[in-house]
Amino acid sequence: MKSAERLLLVLIPGVLVIAGVFLGMAMAQKGYTICDVQGCNCTVPAGGWKNVNCYLLDDQDLVLQQGNIPKETTEIFLSGGHSIVFNSKTFNSLKALALLRIEKVRSVTIEPKAFFNIQSSSLLVQILSCDALLLRTQAFEDMQGSLSTEIMKTKYVKLEESPFSKLSNCTFEDIDEVALEKGAFEIKNLGSIGRHGPVSVVLFENVFILDIQKEVFRTSLAQISFKDCRIGNINFEAFTSAQISTVLLVNTSIERMETGAFSERILIVDFQISKCTIQTLQTKAITAGMAKLTVNHSTLTDIEPNAIASTVAKVEVIGNQIINFFSTAITIHNWNSIIMDQNIIKNLYSDFIVISKSSEIEGFSFKGNEIYNAMEGSLDFIQTIDEGKMLFDDNFFNQGCGCDLPDWIKLLTNSTAHTALIMDSSFCRVDEALSKCFSLPEGIINMQNFSEKTCSNNTICEPYKGETRTINTTGKIFVDSDQSHKQSWLIFIIVLIGFFIMALVGTFVALLVRGSRWLKRKGYFRNHYYNNQQSNEEEEEEEENTIVTIDTENEKLEIPQELTIEFLQELSKRLDDPATHQEASDMIERLYEMFIVDESYENNNREEEAHLYEELGNLSLQIPPPPYQEQAPATAQVSQAPPENGPRGILKLMEEKFSTNEPNASNTDLSNTSTSSTKPILTSDYSEPLDKDVHLYSELKAREEAKKDSIKSNGSMVLRPLPDRPGYLFQAGPSTKL
Repeated sequence: MKSAERLLLVLIPGVLVIAGVFLGMAMAQKGYTICDVQGCNCTVPAGGWKNVNCYLLDDQDLVLQQGNIPKETTEIFLSGGHSIVFNSKTFNSLKALALLRIEKVRSVTIEPKAFFNIQSSSLLVQILSCDALLLRTQAFEDMQGSLSTEIMKTKYVKLEESPFSKLSNCTFEDIDEVALEKGAFEIKNLGSIGRHGPVSVVLFENVFILDIQKEVFRTSLAQISFKDCRIGNINFEAFTSAQISTVLLVNTSIERMETGAFSERILIVDFQISKCTIQTLQTKAITAGMAKLTVNHSTLTDIEPNAIASTVAKVEVIGNQIINFFSTAITIHNWNSIIMDQNIIKNLYSDFIVISKSSEIEGFSFKGNEIYNAMEGSLDFIQTIDEGKMLFDDNFFNQGCGCDLPDWIKLLTNSTAHTALIMDSSFCRVDEALSKCFSLPEGIINMQNFSEKTCSNNTICEPYKGETRTINTTGKIFVDSDQSHKQSWLIFIIVLIGFFIMALVGTFVALLVRGSRWLKRKGYFRNHYYNNQQSNEEEEEEEENTIVTIDTENEKLEIPQELTIEFLQELSKRLDDPATHQEASDMIERLYEMFIVDESYENNNREEEAHLYEELGNLSLQIPPPPYQEQAPATAQVSQAPPENGPRGILKLMEEKFSTNEPNASNTDLSNTSTSSTKPILTSDYSEPLDKDVHLYSELKAREEAKKDSIKSNGSMVLRPLPDRPGYLFQAGPSTKL
């Protein structure tokens, strides 16, 4: 895909240039300028200077050449379009051009000498969100003022040899690929560098560079930075500038830095490699003279012999992870300070660092490093440094502790002069065997402390090779007391949790039972028979089996199995007492349901329909309407309240029932009851039967004639004929004449 884009980038400009020549000639002959192009608008903000704004179509191509840009132009904004080509001398002799902004164009080509002889004091060129950009050789030739370029969010950028003759700042940011040809940053017209050194700054941020070719950076630079970049190879003599004040490699991955990448001809004031990943530093990759070299928090796989061979005043190698630190990997001359602290090194080869003796040494620090495989002679550098200027401390060697540590240290340093220093400040590894032999914790321990504790009595830890036998350790006496104690505690906790759960469940059940009883006592689950004649027999049985008590002055009344007049009188007294009125009312309603409604309902189920109507006729005479109701309503409802609509009426009804059922009751009272043993019920509690067939009422009329004689003796309103339908009886009301 990238190859096709490159081919397209090469072919399209050539075709467009040919077409542009004819188009440009036509525009010149007719006096046309960019202001006459479709989608372009030229405005005059002030003082006769012009601003150009062009919004091109997606398939529109724009080719510009000398004379197409008005000389009074100060700012040019070009957006959209298929391609834009700036031919030679397009911006010739523009005295005030300060900004050129190109955005969202598929292909942009700046031909040689397109910006020839620009006389403005400073020019900023911004190219944003384009697909491809090509800067030809000498594109910015013979510029009088300073030049700054910003190339961002572009897929492909290619710089041919020497496109800039003058450059202050050049930024490449968020670019999929940057191709740099030989001499891409050869800036010919630097002018006087001055006492502060070069001023050109080149920044690459979040870009991919496949290769940095030979002699890409020929000219002195104030700073060259690579941040968040991916670089394939930095080839031989890629950097040949006379001076680069600062080289920054930050959070950048490099496959290989080849031999001579930073040539010895370069003077680098500050070379920083930070948070980078470098696979290979080849031999003599960095040979430039440096004032300061810093390598920190980076991962380096291979540092080959003489990879860094230079004259460096100050070296800092801190917090890195290094796989292979080969022999003579760092060779430093004329140094003042070297700090190698807190590095993790897997393989440390002999003479990994070679340093020359110097009378101006400030100090050498080798502190807090972790070395997992130290080769013979790897610490030979210690002999070169005076003990007063050496800081060797807190280093860990992945070497098993033993009484032969002094001999091992002698192999590393090729001397016995610094054995005590290394023993006193370094750590060794205690493995499982040593831990069991000397009762030491596994891990690391100071070498000197280990030697003092274990080697003074000449104890030798060797595996036992004699006779062995096995014993039975499954008996109770071998049970670990601590383990048994833990099991006991575990059982206790489980039992305690079980009791707690049972207590919660019991409390919940008790609350549920008491709550249901309280709700029943308050009447929330009561079937109001005087509101609905249809009842649930199971709920009636539960109601009857429930003992309801009234607690007044520490005395409780319990519902007797048989009603007595004394019990009803006691209820009457408590009904008059305001303190016990509510409880007595609830008790009376319950008694009414139990002894009046229930028995009447059961009796009505056992008796015939005709007998029911007779009883209703009798009750209509026995239970007069309330005193405040002068006349019964026109239509009786299916369900009404109990007599007199209150507990007093219910109590009176129960007393009359009790008098009726007494054995000494008068014959007159008995004669007023029904011939059957059916208990009196309310006429307002009548519910029309579901069966309304004609044969039922014909049978009732036949029975009516047979019972007229017994009914006449009462001389009451029951002498009226039985109605054809039950509704007639209740429509008449107590005062209706039949």
